[in-house]
Amino acid sequence: MAASYFIRPTLILLSGQSFEQFLLTLGLIILAVVFGLTAFIFIRIFINWLQAKFEGSRYFYLQKITRKTGNLTANIYEAKNIFLEPQFVENNRKFNAAWGAENDILEAVEPEITCESSTAVAHLYQPIALWQGRLILPSPEQRQPYDTVFLEVINAPKKYQKFIGKTAFLKWLANRQVQFFVHAVTQDINFTKQTKKSQKSGNIHPDRLNGWRNVGPLETLAGSRLEDSVTVMLRRPVIAINHSSGQPELIIDREPVQIIGRFCALVSILQRQEPDSNKFIVRHFNKTSQQFDGAAEIIRIPQVQPDQNGIARSTNYLIEQSPLNPDGWYIYGERDEESIFVVQAIEPRKITQLIPDETHFGLEKSLAYLEDENWLDTKAQKGKAKKVLLMPNEAAENALNSPWQEGDIGIAIHSFGGIGGKKGEFAPLGIVTGHFSFGLAKVVRDRFTDELRFDIEYKQVYAHNPDGIVAGSSKWQSYMGDLQRGWLGDRPVCDIVCKLDCVCCDYNFDGIILSPLTELNQQLDIMMARYRSGDGTGATLVTPATSCVQDSSQAIYATIKKITAEIESNPQIQDWLKTHPADAQTQRFYQLVAVGESLEKVLIPLGIVRPDWRKNTRLVGIDSERKKSFFSVIANLLKAAISYRTMLPRRTQDEIAKVLLKQGAFLWIIRTNQVGGFDRDIEPVAPTGF
Repeated sequence: MAASYFIRPTLILLSGQSFEQFLLTLGLIILAVVFGLTAFIFIRIFINWLQAKFEGSRYFYLQKITRKTGNLTANIYEAKNIFLEPQFVENNRKFNAAWGAENDILEAVEPEITCESSTAVAHLYQPIALWQGRLILPSPEQRQPYDTVFLEVINAPKKYQKFIGKTAFLKWLANRQVQFFVHAVTQDINFTKQTKKSQKSGNIHPDRLNGWRNVGPLETLAGSRLEDSVTVMLRRPVIAINHSSGQPELIIDREPVQIIGRFCALVSILQRQEPDSNKFIVRHFNKTSQQFDGAAEIIRIPQVQPDQNGIARSTNYLIEQSPLNPDGWYIYGERDEESIFVVQAIEPRKITQLIPDETHFGLEKSLAYLEDENWLDTKAQKGKAKKVLLMPNEAAENALNSPWQEGDIGIAIHSFGGIGGKKGEFAPLGIVTGHFSFGLAKVVRDRFTDELRFDIEYKQVYAHNPDGIVAGSSKWQSYMGDLQRGWLGDRPVCDIVCKLDCVCCDYNFDGIILSPLTELNQQLDIMMARYRSGDGTGATLVTPATSCVQDSSQAIYATIKKITAEIESNPQIQDWLKTHPADAQTQRFYQLVAVGESLEKVLIPLGIVRPDWRKNTRLVGIDSERKKSFFSVIANLLKAAISYRTMLPRRTQDEIAKVLLKQGAFLWIIRTNQVGGFDRDIEPVAPTGF
């Protein structure tokens, strides 16, 4: 009775309150919760910062004590660096004026040139891939079930030379794992208002796919541009079937890789043929002499048109005087109707070689270089490239041999900066966000020189854009070196290749194979395919500090959780680990666990897993038609704050590289700064890292 005595007046009082007062009270409660969460987040960030500082100081203090007690090898290479490459000295005054060299040196001597015909030098060109071709999107009437497109075959192995020039069906293998991927990313595509608005602003969306049902990953790859211009290489194995009808069929189990051009050669540029011509005289690499004293040839390096911001992605002006020209260029393209080779993409040989310009030993020096020197004086490095090796172990024996062997695979972490100068792009509040992606770097034997080199393949989680850059797997020459779409000539770029066996090698637990790299590839393939379709909306849009970074990070988070779950739920693996405690694979596995835990702290520093990461339902770069309320904006800001270390590309790249470095990985840094020809109207700008 006493309780009802007090409750009844309260209910009467509440019923008498106005609806506006109720909303005001509810709003105040929500704001209190939001501000409480915000305060919690900033407190956690501050605590994390203090912990990081304390751990760093503690580590370096212990290192000093260890050195004093003699527990580590005393021979630490400080000044001497056996990996250093001889420095090239340019000998042209015009070059000095353009590139800012300070040497007082002699004028160049005109070379004596004898140009060969296209037939005479044909053997110096190699096909880019065994299987390559141009994707063709079928018309609605031509569509086949199960995500089938056409491929105009440009090159094929010797056994299938009859396929060249024909249009083949390109299909997926009827394999459970392959079909799971295909069905996971197959969507009905219907453009939203946001997509149509983006189209009007100049972005390229898959217009030919609008209104289609059950669009698969091959169709989104073929239909990403307004025309059939996506050229790809097929990963082996490829099942080739020559039907009696005359139309071949090619069956694949992995997504094709974007490339550009038909053939490749290795040349050094001697001079422009005529002052106002885009024809250049080049010399081919001679495998016997290991010099550029092979046949001379006239090729065409076109001057591409500026983009919508008035900036040309590349320029042929003074390309023959680039600091990278003495080491040569891989040129990609094909011959025109006059049998002149037309360059579509370039790749500096210097940045692919496995000889660093600098080497830093020890964790302390490696971390210091990564934080303070990697992007130092970016503007002054215009036109130049640099390779740096960071070795966390200070033992002298690590300096005796190259850390790379043929067949090695490393994880590539990519980011680029901004464009400054007279035609520089706008940077709000001075923040240069740039771009971020993962990739794989494999050590291969070069066909032209027989030396070991890097072959880099990017996994581009890339939003729809005005340039027609397509989300997906792309070779370096396609994403970076493309004269029309690549970033080599107009942006500063950093690729960090990490080699750590526990991440890059497979595990075999009595027949149960676990592969972190394969799992990461699969997660990124799903992410890239979803980006191409916009999860059915037709649009994946960039926001100032999210998108590519956080969605790539979501893929690596999903990889960590899936590998961990498989191990924890499999008693056979658990038994193997218990019965082989001293096995090298066991030690490697526990190191992988430590790497996963460290990466998780980077990806979710506050210990709170974002709902969209946990459920893998929504991507940051994909907008919806939902009306944006004040509270939805606050919720999005909170989600970004929860994963604040993955908001900016450079910060994310540095944080992940530091984790791997501290776990014993060595890092190979490739830095380019508007490489190729010389554009006086632009300057390289380092991305913001905080």
